[in-house]
Order: sequence, then C-alpha cells, then structure tokens
Amino acid sequence: MISAIIAKEWTEYRRDGRVVGVLLLLALLVAVGLVTGWSGLSEQQRQAQAAQRDDQATFLKQGEKNPHSAAHFGRMAYKPLPPLSVFDPGASPYLGQVIWLEAHAQDPAMFRPAEDAPDLRRLADLSVAGVLSLLIPLLLFLIGYGTFASERERGTLRQAVSSGSALQKLFTGKLLAVAAIGIGVAVIAITVSAVMAMSAPAGVLWSDILFRSVGLMFGYALYGVAFTALALFVSARTKTATSALLVLLSLWALSVVVLPRIAATASEHLYPTPDSETFWSETYQTIRESRPDRDSAEYKAAERLVLSRALGREVTDEEVAAMELNRSGLSLEVSEVIDANAFGAAYDQLYEAYEQQQEMRRAFSILSPAILLHHVSSGLAGTDTASHRHFAMEAEKQRNVIVRKMNEDMMLNGAGESFAYLADEDFWESIPDFRYQPVSLSYALRSVLWDFLLLALWAAVALWLAWRAARSQKII
Repeated sequence: MISAIIAKEWTEYRRDGRVVGVLLLLALLVAVGLVTGWSGLSEQQRQAQAAQRDDQATFLKQGEKNPHSAAHFGRMAYKPLPPLSVFDPGASPYLGQVIWLEAHAQDPAMFRPAEDAPDLRRLADLSVAGVLSLLIPLLLFLIGYGTFASERERGTLRQAVSSGSALQKLFTGKLLAVAAIGIGVAVIAITVSAVMAMSAPAGVLWSDILFRSVGLMFGYALYGVAFTALALFVSARTKTATSALLVLLSLWALSVVVLPRIAATASEHLYPTPDSETFWSETYQTIRESRPDRDSAEYKAAERLVLSRALGREVTDEEVAAMELNRSGLSLEVSEVIDANAFGAAYDQLYEAYEQQQEMRRAFSILSPAILLHHVSSGLAGTDTASHRHFAMEAEKQRNVIVRKMNEDMMLNGAGESFAYLADEDFWESIPDFRYQPVSLSYALRSVLWDFLLLALWAAVALWLAWRAARSQKII
C-alpha cells in the first residue's frame, strides 16, 4: 500500500512543471558548484605545493648565517585544503591558508581568498553545500504543500481513506515520497563530490573521505526529513493548498534565508572579536607587563628549563652561571618560553569568542535547522573554525621546534660571539619541514556532535507535529 502511494505521488510530481523546474535549477546550480569547487581545490593545492617547494629551496640556500637572523627570515606553514572543500568550503576562504613561522611572534594565517575576491565575484561563488541547504527546503515545500490540502479540496483524501488506506500508511507514503526526492538529490551531490575529492592529490585516505561523506548524507537526510515534516504539517493544518504554499514560502524565507544571517550578525555583536591592531597591541602589552626581571626566580627557572632541554639533563643555577654559552642565544630562547604563555592566552581568548559565536548561532537554531546543517556540513568537510584552530596549533608547534633549534645552536656553539656567530650551510638541512596531518574523523564528529543531536531532535519534533496534524484533521 505504501509503495502504491509513493508511486502515485511521484506521478503527480512528474506532471507538475514547477517541481521539474526547481529540480532542473537545483541540478544546474549543483553542477556549477561542483565545477567551481573542483577548480578552486585544484588551483589552491597546486599553489600551496609549489609555494612549499620554493620556501624549502630558498631556506636551504641561505649559506652561512646567524641562526637568529634565519629565525626572523622564518619558514611558511601551508594549510592543505581539505578534499571535501569541493563540497563545502565553509570558513576556509576567510581564515587564511599560510602561517609565517618567525621568531618572537605567533602569527595568524595569511592569504584569505575572500579578501582578494571582489564583492560581485563572491556573490557568484556557489558551493554545493550552500545550494543544497538553500534550495532543498524550497523544493520540498513546493512538492509537499498540497499533500493533504490539495487532496482534501478535491475530495480524494476522503476516498483514499474510505477505500482502505489507513491514515498512518497514507502519512508514511506521502512523507517518504516527498523526502526521498530532496534526500536523493543531496545523496547524489555528496557522492559526486566525494568521488571528486578522492581523485584530488591531497594525501588523505579514501576511507576518511568516505566516512565523512556518509556523515554528510546522514546530516542532509535529517535536514530533508525536518522540512518534509514541516510541509506535511502545514498542508494538514491549512484550509487550502494556496494558503499552505504561502505559509511554507514564508517559512522558507524566514528559516533558511533570514534567520541564519540574523544569527551570524547577533553572535558577532554579542561576542565581538578584536580587530588586528587591537589584538596585537593588547597582546604585546600583556607580554611587556608579564615579562619577569632577569634576576627573578621565574626568569632563572626559565633559563634552567631551556638549558636542561638543550643538554638533555637537569642543570642548576650554578651551572647556568658557569657555562660557556652564547648568552644572547640563551636570552632569545628564554624569551620564547616566557612569551609563549601570553600568545597562547591571547589566541585562546580569540577562539573562545569564535566558540561563543557558534553557541549563539546554535541558540537561534530552535527556529532554523539550516544553522545546524551549516555547522555539521563544514565540520565534517574539515572547513570549520575548529579544523583551522587545529592547523594553527600544529603550525605553532612547528614554529617552536624551528626557533628552539636555531636558538640552541647559537647558544651552545657560539659562545662569546653573540650575534656574530654564523651557522654552517649544512645546518639548515637539520631544520624539519612542516608536514600537517588534517584533523581526524573522530575530532570532526566531536566538534559537531551537538549540532547532529539538535538536528535529529528537529526532525523528530517536526515528524511528531506533522503526524498529530494529519491524524487530527477533518477528513469527512
């Protein structure tokens, strides 16, 4: 019986020009999103790989040089674009791709594609995830607005029930018929995106992309079910199909178009992030105020830590004072150790603001499941702020390794020479290159767990409301 109901519904949809038109538009925009996503992924990967090779070659050709000067020359940490950015670029265009690893400073990521793109081009950039989250609800509303209202107007709903079609089976059949179209479109788009992502030379396991894609399908399925249930609820509650369509179009505009933007604006207003000038001025002021005197116990403890780490054994204050060292190199590494706490606290505060903004957007999701889907989609694609923070932390670890190795070489091998000490050309070969391992699937799932649960709750509540409305409507 349910299969017969589904077949009957799909026959009507094929005859409805509006449904076919929206499906064609959706397919066209998804195709455009796939092409632009693949083009952007391929180009950025090519640029990052070429730049990384050039950076390494330039660093190795420095010749004899003071290690601290080389530390200021620095290295670059290039962020590989996640393969599934072909599906959802998320926040990647706004967070930067390259971090300069220099002495004395924990720099933010540079080279944000969104800053280099003119406003009109940004409007033309379409992602597959953006198209699906925007148009799948519209498609489902156009298909589902008349599921009960139109049949009730024509009198066919009474005939269907009186002919033996239990209301529960009728509801289930209509729900599956509508939801399957929206979910099917999402599954096809995600599958094609996954195949394209697997063909990208990103060094990511296929299994990782596959499992992330399954998670995306599950998220978009919950999203489709939620909006399908809303369509059936409104169709069962309104008196006419025209009224149902107007109500659903208003809901689409409010929950999918307007509320996500209001949520983003409100979160940024309530939990603002500092501009670049303010961030750096406050950070360096904190460093100046927290830096201990050279004769303090805290400073001497930092000296012991630096030397113990360099020599691989514990040292005493007396040994520190008696050792033949390049005191400039020792002072430089002590400064790195002390200042690291201030930089870490400043960035922790910045990312805490990002997390508070996400929590505020999540609070708005009670009125819009689209917000939850955005979090789930970018999180599983590896293009959210949590993934970027992971990259920034790994880049900072690499910066500490590079600067420490250079300061220790100057400290241990340049006794009495201060900044006149020059490292051999072969020394640069010992500096490790940055090899970034993207966040694991478990890390991504933990970051979007609440969004997944709330999206599932949205779908469950919408289904419950739709069933109650269908069961309580007047059929006779």
